[in-house]
Amino acid sequence: MKKSISVILVLCLIFLCGFTKREKPYILLSSGNNTVFADKIRSEHYFQLGQKIYYNLIIPSGVKYEGVRMQLSKQDDKTSNWGFSIILTKDLYLSKTETALKDYLLINQKGHYILQFFYLNNKRYPFAHTEFMVN
Repeated sequence: MKKSISVILVLCLIFLCGFTKREKPYILLSSGNNTVFADKIRSEHYFQLGQKIYYNLIIPSGVKYEGVRMQLSKQDDKTSNWGFSIILTKDLYLSKTETALKDYLLINQKGHYILQFFYLNNKRYPFAHTEFMVN
């Protein structure tokens, strides 16, 4: 009886402690031309008109599928799609070993924006998103 309880206890410990939770992908935003973003905390969320907005998509475990879609939406009360209008979409192809994607946006309209990334085989749910304002 003691052996079976100890075996069950050991198996429970292996399952609880042996598996680590995978870190989720996230997006960092910056107004400067930073080639290295320090950490999640330093991401900016307020930008000026005409200013380059550098984004860095970090995927710690690498991409699941090679195709990724970047989508930029603007929240606006004048649209019929629940207040959101799509400004830009871009399909990107990355190798499965890449853990970061760096690029920039140039926005010339004030507003509240949402930057999202989807896998091309599942365009319904984003795997990473962030929101920012342009004044």
